[in-house]
Amino acid sequence: MWEYFQNHHRPPKQLQHAIEKQVILADRLSATEREDEERETEDFVEAALASPLSRLKGASQEYRYSLTALNLQTRETLMPSESSNANQEIYKALWDAFTDEFHKATAGKHYTQAFYQTIVALLQKYTSRMPSATPWERRGDKTIPDISLYDHLRTTAAIAACIGQEFSETEVETQLGSHKNPNQKICALIKGDISGIQAFLYQILSDGAANQLRGRSFYIQLLTEAIAHWILKQFELPITNLLLATGGHFYILTPYTEAKEKLDALRQRISEKLWTLHNGDISCILAGISIKARDFESENFSNKWADVSTKVQQRKQEKWSEIGAQEMFENLFEPHPNREIDWKFDELGKDLRNAEYLATFEISEAAIPEKPDWRDAINAFGMDVRTYQNAVDQLETPERAVNAVVYRLGDTDFLRDDILKHFQSEGLPVSYDFRMFRPVIAHTHDTNDEKKIADYDYIADAAEGVPWLGALRMDVDDLGTVFTDKLDKATISRLASLSEALRLFFEGYVPELCRNYNKEQDQEILELIYAGGDDLFLVGGWSALPEIAEQIRSEFRQFVTGDHVTLSGGIAIEHKKYPLYQFAAQSGDAEKGAKSVDGKDAITFLRKPMRWSDFKEIRDWHQQFLGAMRADRDRLPSIFLTRLNQIYADKKRWAWRSLYYFHRLQERYKSQVAFLRGLQNELNLETQFELKEFIDVITRWTALRIRNKED
Repeated sequence: MWEYFQNHHRPPKQLQHAIEKQVILADRLSATEREDEERETEDFVEAALASPLSRLKGASQEYRYSLTALNLQTRETLMPSESSNANQEIYKALWDAFTDEFHKATAGKHYTQAFYQTIVALLQKYTSRMPSATPWERRGDKTIPDISLYDHLRTTAAIAACIGQEFSETEVETQLGSHKNPNQKICALIKGDISGIQAFLYQILSDGAANQLRGRSFYIQLLTEAIAHWILKQFELPITNLLLATGGHFYILTPYTEAKEKLDALRQRISEKLWTLHNGDISCILAGISIKARDFESENFSNKWADVSTKVQQRKQEKWSEIGAQEMFENLFEPHPNREIDWKFDELGKDLRNAEYLATFEISEAAIPEKPDWRDAINAFGMDVRTYQNAVDQLETPERAVNAVVYRLGDTDFLRDDILKHFQSEGLPVSYDFRMFRPVIAHTHDTNDEKKIADYDYIADAAEGVPWLGALRMDVDDLGTVFTDKLDKATISRLASLSEALRLFFEGYVPELCRNYNKEQDQEILELIYAGGDDLFLVGGWSALPEIAEQIRSEFRQFVTGDHVTLSGGIAIEHKKYPLYQFAAQSGDAEKGAKSVDGKDAITFLRKPMRWSDFKEIRDWHQQFLGAMRADRDRLPSIFLTRLNQIYADKKRWAWRSLYYFHRLQERYKSQVAFLRGLQNELNLETQFELKEFIDVITRWTALRIRNKED
């Protein structure tokens, strides 16, 4: 393998093996990302990787990542900075660590396909923060170091896999030579979109709602991956050809000719399975477009990325059409027995609470029973899943298993000795990998000081003030335009790198933020249900949500290095006995409200959409209100909040009523004069921040914080 990498810049006539030529051509197509610009020459071992987000249109300056192994528990891995650390000693340390783990995983074994995913995971861990090329040149225009070695390698491998099936050796040589054909079709870019997710997530009962919601959310991710891996299997493609699979979407690079022949049949088989499983509630919209040699150039590939998304949207208008008219007639108009199905999402949700490992198994496709559960659904696409709290002596291997992948959840240390020792199965090839996301679960202790899962009553009671629950949803604003309009020179590697960066923030870093927040509280108060792709959903004691929302937004702003990519969110709060699925859905409505603000970059709280800059002012005033109402001397009474809100709700008489009321307050509460005068001026005078437009939010927020638990 290393020989191929060493030879990949040699002239094609000197190459001996067909696979070498395929890799060279794939490297050249993938390496169209190596764009040049006027910049300073750097020592190639000291040039750190540039954040792709800091190079989007609208960014103020370029930021760099430190050269480190991927570690989800350290902020240094994620956050770029103006100056970064890279040198020969660090490269050597990373190489030594990589080879140590590689030899640990392969010691005493002959190479099998199971090693491939393990090697890809090792490359992700150790080369995600290495630039694939650096600005070492002495000429004026130099290479931009904004593509990681990992992203270059995985896209090169994906293209090479397509070339190996699509081209003869002669055709490869032609494309490597001076008579290459830029219009030669090489690949197909396939996008899958799981439709119906939002309605599906909130079809839950009150009993066990938390476990059901967690289970349903994870099921959607498993279903997305099961379908994507099923498609890979139909094309006999490796894991690297799955460019992205998160948030109910996936992108796959396949050989062009085979995709043209198979796509319609694949679409039909997927739809038939999903219709049998979900009776139309869940569908997978599948679309593909051709990728020619010239499409890998930077000015063209972003258009192809956008085109396949447009094609998916068009196919949504013809949902289920691939099943056929007669079968659709029978499904839609003939009576069906009412199936009371227990999908066992609550059991899946419970299993995830303490899971630290996940094993997926490739199995033969299973028939769908009359009353399927979640496992039957993914079995139908040739995948099975087991979760584990600890490393075990033997995998629970399902029947018909062909191979297994053992993932460590939320931790890149996935080749520990105990994992390699215990997660084995006689005669079954096992790969090792890591998954960035692991749910964040609130815990408490019982009377014997034993750690246990906190229920939602406990989480609500942990809130400050009223014992209410809250739900928070957040996602990136206008993500599509980030990829199509703001990303300059959008090659396949650059798009992959940008997608991976966003996924790392949401799947890897947001859970750490929530876990650390819980650790800092007297009682754990947050439960992160889902974070991935470009969005998140969490439940917690209501008083914690404004704080964690602002913290996530602040970290996201540092992560993207400015305000050229923004994040909006919505918070819904209700009594703890209010049905979870209803206010979970309400948080989605709140998020939509935030996105209705001009320019977005907003948060909805207490049913009021506002910019993050306004929210900061509101939060600061809220803290001042709390101080005045909790003061040791001249504490303001709770009626102050009600009266203030009433005055400024009166659009006609608020001015003179305000003067009179504040005068009386200052006479009575001498120690609060400074606060009251500052508040009066801010409310009554023309300022850049219109405080009186948000006084209802501040008074409501403060009232909820100071109210006793039993009220």
